Amino acid sequence: MLTFSARTKNELCRAPVGRACCRTAELYGMLLFGATFSCREIRLVSEQPSIIRRAAMLLNKVCGVSAQPVSVGRRKVIQLTEPSEIAAVMEHMGYDFRSYITYHLNRNVIENDCCAAAFVRGMFLMAGSVAGPDKKSHLEIKTGHAILGREVMSLLLDLELMPKMIERRSTWLLYWKNTAQVEDFLTLIGARHAALAIMEAKVEKQLRGEINRKVNCETANLIKITSASTKQISAIEKALAIGGIEIFPENLRQTVDLRVANPTASLAELAAKFDPPISKPGLSHRLGRIMEIAMHVIDSE
Repeated sequence: MLTFSARTKNELCRAPVGRACCRTAELYGMLLFGATFSCREIRLVSEQPSIIRRAAMLLNKVCGVSAQPVSVGRRKVIQLTEPSEIAAVMEHMGYDFRSYITYHLNRNVIENDCCAAAFVRGMFLMAGSVAGPDKKSHLEIKTGHAILGREVMSLLLDLELMPKMIERRSTWLLYWKNTAQVEDFLTLIGARHAALAIMEAKVEKQLRGEINRKVNCETANLIKITSASTKQISAIEKALAIGGIEIFPENLRQTVDLRVANPTASLAELAAKFDPPISKPGLSHRLGRIMEIAMHVIDSE
């Protein structure tokens, strides 16, 4: 069964490739965050065939390079070693064809907002992952190049995506743990179904939390009511066993009868049983007087 992250990437691979500038930007994101990007070799690796097929399509449309993916175990690989093909890719990405490449972000390739979103989609496809709606929110993108990580972080901040960055075992992670920011990220790059799934899970979780809080509150109130009622009824019955109903003034006897007959009733429910009904403060005062009398009788025994 595919993970939520894999399903999200498959959704992105079904997205239209867009304008020529956006195709270039998305391919650029794949190349910078792929396995190898140098003047000697370009290599893109993924366990998802849809990603490698999309990369091959972009290489053909953008650079005129016909790449044939191959299988290496569970992975699909695109590998370019022909100098003329690598030179064509470098030219389209604004690099000189020389013996080394400094991993800097070429902002000229992603001048427009639409191109920036396409670039971020490309780098997420090659190096990103996102936790499913049933887990704590977490989205991350890995790179082995600190300078590139910082420059991409600056781009993401410009897009108001607000990532954090951390080094972990010679790898730099750009990551998000805020649910709303993860939703914004996925929406920006075109994974609207994935963003909606996370949003719906968040709403469901909030509703469950509110229901649980309400149930807990009602349970606590019921326990409080039951405890108070049990204490009152126990004292009343002991006092009645000692002196009978005559120990209570006539104006309190109806209250005594109703309290004993309705052990689980709240003050509001008990007050409503009087004819005419009385107020909660009035009932509370009567029960207080009854408890004073009952405890006096019990203590005097």
